[in-house]
Parts: sequence; structure tokens; C-alpha cells
Amino acid sequence: MIKCIVIDDEELAQDILVSHLRKIPNVEVLGGYSNALDAMAIVKSNTVDLVFCDIRMPDLDGVTFLKSLKNPPLFVFVTGDPNYAIEGYQLNVLDYVLKPFGVERLIQTIEKAEAFLESERNNKSGLNFLIIKDRSNIIITPYNEVFYIKGDKDYVLIETLEKKYNVWKKLIDMEEALIGAKQFIRVHKSYIVNLDFAKRVEGNVIKMRGSLDDIPIGGQYKIELYKRLGIS
Repeated sequence: MIKCIVIDDEELAQDILVSHLRKIPNVEVLGGYSNALDAMAIVKSNTVDLVFCDIRMPDLDGVTFLKSLKNPPLFVFVTGDPNYAIEGYQLNVLDYVLKPFGVERLIQTIEKAEAFLESERNNKSGLNFLIIKDRSNIIITPYNEVFYIKGDKDYVLIETLEKKYNVWKKLIDMEEALIGAKQFIRVHKSYIVNLDFAKRVEGNVIKMRGSLDDIPIGGQYKIELYKRLGIS
């Protein structure tokens, strides 16, 4: 069951969205809210899987609301203004639904959410792939194709065999997601590295294989790295 809420300052639009969602199997609507401030508490309670949120709202717009959340659930922006689409995907939202819409459009969004949540559950159950949200796509990337992950405030850069992905996520959240993957280790305040692609350690630097950039080693992470490498 996907638990969701709706945030829209237009009462009619909110009622239509709630009504459509309640027609879709495996969806539970926990509530509708007229502004983001009223929805803040339930969003932070970790009981919501999916938020359907308008963008242009008084007091706190949808984009600013999403940016303010430390560990947001899946977000879907629902709006009549297509100009926000690019910014929405840069924030790594699950989907972007333009008004007006029908139940069939929301079914597509729910199916996408189900696929993503199932993949995350599988990932935490010990499977060997990383789930990356890239704009409107969900990329399933095997661990053996992920070279390293670099943190930069609220974003991470994930370098993989195919391409580099910029994802709106904190490095500590990536570290927690990879806790069961023995080849990954935090070696710096800004880096998680896949040791399968490490060639050698030179002082405070990991030399990576091929043409990959060197990875710095932070002082507080060196002991744990040496333990992992079997170096006393």
C-alpha cells in the first residue's frame, strides 16, 4: 500500500486529485492540505511514501518546501505551469504532472512509485545494485559499475560506467543505503569509493584504475580504510 498526501491551495484541484487517487488500487490517501506548512508535520513523520504537491502556493511554494526537507519522501509536482518542469527534475522528483489530468495519468505515476519503492526494498535486502533517480527515469545500476560517489552539500555525484549522475541526496544517506555492500567505504567527508576500482594507496590518496580521478583520504577515515584492506 502506497501512503500519500495531497498539497494544493486550490480546494477544487485538491478534491479532484484526492478523488482520483482513491480510485486507484493499492493507494491510501492520508489527507489533503491547503498549504505546505500544515503538511510539514506528517511529511516529517516518515509515514508518507508519496507527496503530490502543487508548486505555486502562498506562504511556502512547493519547490522551497521540498528543498527544506532533510529526508523527503517521494515527491510529485502537480501544476498547471510547465515552466517548472526542468527545476522539478533537477530536484529529483519522481514525476511531474500537468493539470488538467485524468486517473490514467495518475496510474502511471503510482506504477512508477511502486517500482521505485520495491527497488529500494530489494536494495536494502542485500541485492547488488544501486537505484538512481535521473530526472523522470529510474536507473538500476549494478554495484560493479559504480566507481565512486562524491558529496556536495545536498547533492551527490555518482560516477558510473555509463555516465555521471547528479542526484539530490546527501552523502550520509548514500552511505546508509550502501551499508551492506562490502566493496563501498567512506574514505573522506566528501567521498565514498568502490574498492574494486582502487589500484593502490599513496599517502593520503587512493589511485584508481584506468583514467578515474584520484580519491583523497580523510584523516578520520584512514584507520577504517586500512582495516578493510587488512593493513595494520
